[in-house]
Amino acid sequence: MDQSKDNDIIFSLETKHSFSWNLSTLSLELDQPLCFWIFFVFDVFAILCSIFTLFHLLVKSDLRKALQNHALIILLIFGLLYDLIDIPLHLQFFSTGVVRPAVAELCLIWWFIDWGFFYTIETLLLFSSIERHILIFHSQMLATHRKRLFFHYLPMLCVVLLMMIFYSVAIFAPICENKFDFTSNLCGMYACYASQPFFIILEQIGFSTVSSCFILVFNIALLIRIFRQKHRIRRPIQWRKQRKLAIQMILMSIPFLIFSLPLTIIYLVRFFYKPDWAIEIFPRFFVLSYFAIFCLPFVCLGTLPNLWDKLKKLIPRRRWKIAVVLIQ
Repeated sequence: MDQSKDNDIIFSLETKHSFSWNLSTLSLELDQPLCFWIFFVFDVFAILCSIFTLFHLLVKSDLRKALQNHALIILLIFGLLYDLIDIPLHLQFFSTGVVRPAVAELCLIWWFIDWGFFYTIETLLLFSSIERHILIFHSQMLATHRKRLFFHYLPMLCVVLLMMIFYSVAIFAPICENKFDFTSNLCGMYACYASQPFFIILEQIGFSTVSSCFILVFNIALLIRIFRQKHRIRRPIQWRKQRKLAIQMILMSIPFLIFSLPLTIIYLVRFFYKPDWAIEIFPRFFVLSYFAIFCLPFVCLGTLPNLWDKLKKLIPRRRWKIAVVLIQ
């Protein structure tokens, strides 16, 4: 019983202004061989789907130049790197029960990818949810090269750079002393920046809570605005285009809202109310949060315009001969 508790992910409030997260293995109750095969299968398909979708987006000039696809391409690149680097490290631990090679540099890179890339993707989804309103209802803001530079390219670049700078400082800068447990998943604990109020508040309140809430708000508002405009303008072609843009953004956001939002709620309750709340189910939600990354390329693939029509042409159709029998 005590050993099982020691292997849970524990959040402890140290003082009113300082707190830390002690992360050990996800839980003895989680079957590591089962986690290995689930992660392995989903990771392989996610990698293949990401490569195919990126190839489709980058090769087709009309898709590559479409403003709504730029953030999508960056999301897929981050997701692909996540699947290629982060998930194999989890698989190696699930398979052997230890982190190999047992060096501090590997743990730092693992934390940077696992936490940094995850919240970068979520923040980019928030940016895309906001930008989708501009693309649909305020397209004049992107009518010229100068406007596209200030309202499209620079904001997107700033989001990525700020997130990378934040996690580079939080994980690699000597702001505190990290401790590594090579017999536990994710090297046994959160990086020590969790003991720094500024960093952990900005991450869990800013990147996680605010992003999740505003993704939900902006997507609901987008759907409402489009339905209201449909009845006011009555232009079928414009309505179909707007509907596709809105549906694409909503479907891309759903995996994060389903798999990441419950974890965010647990973080909030622990942060403001009870530090050890949901300690029994927290490891499971922690594992489920990875499915937000796994599902992303499939959702992106499914929302690409005219893709399914092209795939149908590649599938050979059997020709059936129909005999007409005339009964005399």
